[in-house]
Amino acid sequence: MNYDKIKPELEKRGIVIKDFCRRINITEQGLHQMIRNRSMKVEVLERVSEVLAVPISYWFDDLEKDGKVFSSIHDPHIDETVPFYIKGKIQKRINSVTTELNKVLKDLAKTVQIIQNSTEKTEGENPEKKQEENQ
Repeated sequence: MNYDKIKPELEKRGIVIKDFCRRINITEQGLHQMIRNRSMKVEVLERVSEVLAVPISYWFDDLEKDGKVFSSIHDPHIDETVPFYIKGKIQKRINSVTTELNKVLKDLAKTVQIIQNSTEKTEGENPEKKQEENQ
């Protein structure tokens, strides 16, 4: 999220921080801390967007460059601190990796089966080896 957009938006609309914080139901200290720590819960972001009459996506429009997402997420897990559009990207990547891993596991199982069949076939064709194993 681009936290640097909040203050200019307030100034552009002539909204005093104290009034803004009251309208989004947080303290001024809480807002300053969120901006400083680059961390905001989705519920607060929704209220910020509602009060400033901008879509949530407005806060994220310049985060993606060269296919890399720049954000302030402290925890890579999918939880309430992760913006919804990033949740989708994370879930999509997890699904992609899972699909690829399943393919690799199926190929590996086929390879093991081929090796086992080949070994059984070779042992069946070599009765001397079988006799040695039985002794």
